[in-house]
Amino acid sequence: MTRKAIGVIGLGQMGLPIAMNLLERGYEVWGYRRGNADDFMQAGGILADSPRAVAGECDLILSCITDDAALRSVVSGPEGIASRDCTSKILVELSTLDLVTKASERDQLRAKGGDMIDGAISGIPPMVKERTAVFYVSGEKESLALAMPVLSELSNRVVNFGNFGNGTKAKLTTNLLLALNLAATAEALSFGLKAGLPAESLIDALKDGAAGSLQFRVRAPMMASHGWDNRLAPTTMILKDIALINQLSAEMACPTPLLSKATAFYTNAVDEGYGDADAAAIFAPVAKNAGVY
Repeated sequence: MTRKAIGVIGLGQMGLPIAMNLLERGYEVWGYRRGNADDFMQAGGILADSPRAVAGECDLILSCITDDAALRSVVSGPEGIASRDCTSKILVELSTLDLVTKASERDQLRAKGGDMIDGAISGIPPMVKERTAVFYVSGEKESLALAMPVLSELSNRVVNFGNFGNGTKAKLTTNLLLALNLAATAEALSFGLKAGLPAESLIDALKDGAAGSLQFRVRAPMMASHGWDNRLAPTTMILKDIALINQLSAEMACPTPLLSKATAFYTNAVDEGYGDADAAAIFAPVAKNAGVY
């Protein structure tokens, strides 16, 4: 039996596996994407021509989008969710975006009778597909209570951080650590290769050792094989998140000296043409400087 309709806006690397998981669990899924959505439709999803149309069919909508401008288009734009009555509509916004923009668009929804949950996802696309990514959420208790049954089917770990905005703050904390992990992985791998160690043996030894991490396990093989065309998250996206972290750290007067140093890994990679490649490409300029690439 088909279950109630759920909307998914942004059918990209995160949104598509979310939509697929919902379809597998028997939900009717309405989706919207500006680009090609053949995979979604072939799996049984229903493609809408606007966020407004998605909201016309679904009370609960999840969004995974790229930037602040996209969120404004989805919510307060001419064909956005808030261009219609939003009574009983809840948007679970799962993108890493500016909190001022999220709060402003939440207010647009509230003015029409709806609400927004501030959320984020910690994990790479395969983890979303496997339902092992961690979902961070924050917002009004009533809205969270309505959304939680669906979110719990998308992940075995959904963490409620309380007040609206804390979900994003938790994700920025995560991404600060991620950015440092990636930079450390690039530097350590370059160091080991320069020392004459075989890449495969080095990665195998380190990945489950005392200094191993998810980012090392995923990105070190990509770095060693120069396989950053298989994009999980582009270098420019990490830089976007670093800018948000810097903005919040300035507001809190909380220095982040390690991140300040690590930022050069990402800016150097962008300057050398790796902005659209996976963030594993930060290895290229590091390895070139070491003479191992």
